[in-house]
Amino acid sequence: MSINKILSVCALAFVALGAFFFLTKNTPAEKAFRVSICKAIEHEALNSVEKGIRDYLSKCKDVTFDAYTCQGNQVTAAQIASKVANDSAPILVTIGTLPTLASFQLAKNSKLSLIFSSVTNPGDITSSFNGTNTTGVSNFVSLQPQIALFKGIQPNLKRLGIIYNSGESNSVAIVEKLRPILMEMGITLVEQSIQKSSDIPQAVNYIVKNVDAVFVSNDNTVLAGLAFVVKTCTANKIPVYVSDTDQVEKGCLASLGPNQYDIGVQTGKIVEMIKNGADINSIDVTYPVKTELFINLDAAAALGLTIPDDVLSRADKIIWGTP
Repeated sequence: MSINKILSVCALAFVALGAFFFLTKNTPAEKAFRVSICKAIEHEALNSVEKGIRDYLSKCKDVTFDAYTCQGNQVTAAQIASKVANDSAPILVTIGTLPTLASFQLAKNSKLSLIFSSVTNPGDITSSFNGTNTTGVSNFVSLQPQIALFKGIQPNLKRLGIIYNSGESNSVAIVEKLRPILMEMGITLVEQSIQKSSDIPQAVNYIVKNVDAVFVSNDNTVLAGLAFVVKTCTANKIPVYVSDTDQVEKGCLASLGPNQYDIGVQTGKIVEMIKNGADINSIDVTYPVKTELFINLDAAAALGLTIPDDVLSRADKIIWGTP
């Protein structure tokens, strides 16, 4: 090969090598999609939602998570939202009503994308989510079938107690919905409101003397103290019904409600849509796609109750023989 050809080949090689380094230097590596999760409080139901979100998004490439718990404090929740909003592409998933309320105005007036999960009454947040950079998944299911289940197990049910935190707007909304439903079914609603978790013992000790059963419906404060509620009610032969199916294994008698893990998966799908370029304002708020019926036969035995066959035949999960 002549000297000129050798020089030409070398020149081409240097040009190609220079182009490679230029493209490598100026093409940014794919940036991780960062998802911040803020829970209202630590308890099994919200933890199941978070697990559903994480498990679903784990199949997506380059997703990282930051996790926070505001411990029922709205100021803390707002501080967390402000911190997340400073990210270059902020995505905040709020689990529960309190952190969603604390973050909503910031999302509405900034670049923050807010995806809520396990919010019982989205109407507590706003009457319309159009153009608010907010959407999500509610955990609300119709109350009538739940009360019908309780009556199916306890035909003589006349007085149903509910313990709830009057500071949780989602719980207040449930109580307001329950009143006319129970009145129509000939059941008296016995309400016992609390302000904080330390109020639970006094509330339970009062209510067990005045009811035939207790209903715990998506109240984060009461769910966090549910072990005491179940123990006290069982000792007084008072069944505890819940909306959260995960709690039936903890000693509650029955639940007809959504699977919290599945709610997390639904939420994860919304996050994935946004990751793939969907406009958050084009995604509607969704609700549980199904309910499940869980029955605890150990709890029934401790209460001296027999679950009717027609109820057992519909159960998605029957719990018995727990250690």
